[in-house]
Amino acid sequence: MPDVVVVGAGYAGLCAARRLRAAGLDVVVLEATDRVGGRTLTARLAGGWAVDLGGQWIAPAHTRFAALARAYDAATFTGHTQGDNLLLSKTSSRRFSGELPPLPPHATAVLAMALWKLDRLTRRTLTTTQAERLDSTTVATWLRRRLPVPQARRLAEAVLGAELSVDVASVSMLALITAIRGAGGLRAGTEAETASALFTDGADGPARSIAAELGDAVRLGTPVTSIHDTGTDVHVADVRAARAIVTLPPPLAGRIHYTPPLPAPRDQLTQRMAMGAALKTFAVYDTPFWRADGLSGLALDLEGPMTFDASRPNGPGLLCTLANGPAAHHLTRLTPAERKATIIRSLVRGYGPRAAHPVDWHEKNWTDAPYSRGGYNAYFPPGVLTSVGSALRAPVGRIHWAGSETATQWVGYIEGAIRSGERAADEVIEAEARFQDPVIPD
Repeated sequence: MPDVVVVGAGYAGLCAARRLRAAGLDVVVLEATDRVGGRTLTARLAGGWAVDLGGQWIAPAHTRFAALARAYDAATFTGHTQGDNLLLSKTSSRRFSGELPPLPPHATAVLAMALWKLDRLTRRTLTTTQAERLDSTTVATWLRRRLPVPQARRLAEAVLGAELSVDVASVSMLALITAIRGAGGLRAGTEAETASALFTDGADGPARSIAAELGDAVRLGTPVTSIHDTGTDVHVADVRAARAIVTLPPPLAGRIHYTPPLPAPRDQLTQRMAMGAALKTFAVYDTPFWRADGLSGLALDLEGPMTFDASRPNGPGLLCTLANGPAAHHLTRLTPAERKATIIRSLVRGYGPRAAHPVDWHEKNWTDAPYSRGGYNAYFPPGVLTSVGSALRAPVGRIHWAGSETATQWVGYIEGAIRSGERAADEVIEAEARFQDPVIPD
């Protein structure tokens, strides 16, 4: 009988299994799909070039991800950022430099003040009353109160909505503040985004290497529908083990049948959290032609997806679009042909007629993925964190929880998933040590 069964072979599950095996424990990893990597997914172009249809970035502060990259010789490169960025509307394209597009002076001043207030909130130690008030307020409401200028508010809604992968009217201010804190603060999070690197051979490379190292311990095509905690062991699918680590997003973990039933706070948490919406596409061109026009490849469309240059060194030109929240919901309601045509029209507005004819096209609708049901991660609607948020990481009997949503740092990133898996593994190691070496009273 293995010591631990891990549910899910994304980065959280694989890193938990890696740490458990290093501690001398026998582990089995059960994965519902036919691949490892979770919410990372690498596709291949002609010539073998990689495109990341899921999570992909690694920032300087992502120390655990960087350690894995070094351990498995996963090369990275700095993406192209030189040149002007674009601000797109339904009918026009405007070039700008810097992180945010230029606004009228009054709008700029109002936006700067709102960001200053947000930064102060993330640094403040909140009282229970303050936390409850922020948890009862949506991000959209907070922005409306502090950004009366529509241009500034629309920009803030677009940027924060893309970061959270959800409509800002659906997520609480306390959840936003918690996420910003977990990224080291507002400025640190912004710097991490702009200084991020990409993996030459795909962001799921280290995950595939860990799985190869674990060998037969990783079982693909094995959905978990029930978990029975007997009090002395756990039964998961056809595996009996001393303990289990569940790495699925809370909404999906809640679909598993548990015996005995989960405590009410944990059950309510999984019912009240929801997955964000994410759609990712790649338009492939012979060359990154926009660079010759002095463009960075970064475009912010206030009505649609964000675009950036994801081209590998010496490879074909790749314009990647990320649609999150309302933009993703709109696009995923279209047929694949309509969706492609809509996105290409946006690319043409920004990059001219050469963008109309990509030589290849890839897309991933994460809301349709049966074992993801959205992305980048699950979010906290108003009232959830302060009422049942304490159940997010708390073990239930012999069941422990991991996954990016449970991370205390870098929630929604691969880095957060890695840290969560290692944290859950440490919980199991400590619990098993106590069980095997009970303290005998004097």
